[in-house]
Amino acid sequence: MSPRHEPPRRGPAGVVAIVRLGTAPPDDVCAALVDAGVPALEVTLTTPGAEAAIARWREAGVAASVGAGTIRTADDVRRAARAGAQFLVTPTTSPAVLATAAELDVPVLCGALTPTEIDTAWRLGAAAVKVFPVDALGGAAYVKALQAPLPDIPLVPTGGVDAHAARAYAALGCHAVGVGSSLVSQAVVAAGDFDGLRARAAELTAAWRTGAREHSGEAR
Repeated sequence: MSPRHEPPRRGPAGVVAIVRLGTAPPDDVCAALVDAGVPALEVTLTTPGAEAAIARWREAGVAASVGAGTIRTADDVRRAARAGAQFLVTPTTSPAVLATAAELDVPVLCGALTPTEIDTAWRLGAAAVKVFPVDALGGAAYVKALQAPLPDIPLVPTGGVDAHAARAYAALGCHAVGVGSSLVSQAVVAAGDFDGLRARAAELTAAWRTGAREHSGEAR
């Protein structure tokens, strides 16, 4: 495996809202998240109507990056790219996915968990590495332990992330966090609780900004 070269883009930073639903995502979900300042929306390909939602939100010019998640095959990459996905997110490290994404110039937040997997994903061309499921191995303490031997790799902790965890990861200097069902859930959509969604998203983005300021203060 040859040494990697720095990718031209690292993909979205900050809070990445994961939209994984059992029904087609309504535009109200996108509007609530964007209104709250969430910089990136990941629509998983396991969500009905995912590609249509990505295409629709991109065409509308929403003030956030719109990407596709649960990318596992080269065909998934091509489907997402045709829909207009600005970034891709994977649950695992697939050389075929990373190679196809590189050909299409779409950054990948590549899923990995162990130090070996994380380093492998980075060397294969990941824009950043999604540490998943991070909560299963200790959350922020695990990420801090990873950063000692792997300081150059931008990490995106995902799994069990709430506002408290988002602040902690930002304070550690992580590139982003992935936030799923604790933010966007089928129950929220079914209830039409988009004001509640907006409030939770705003709390998360505020927590991330606070942690990022703490990290900057430590660096000075």
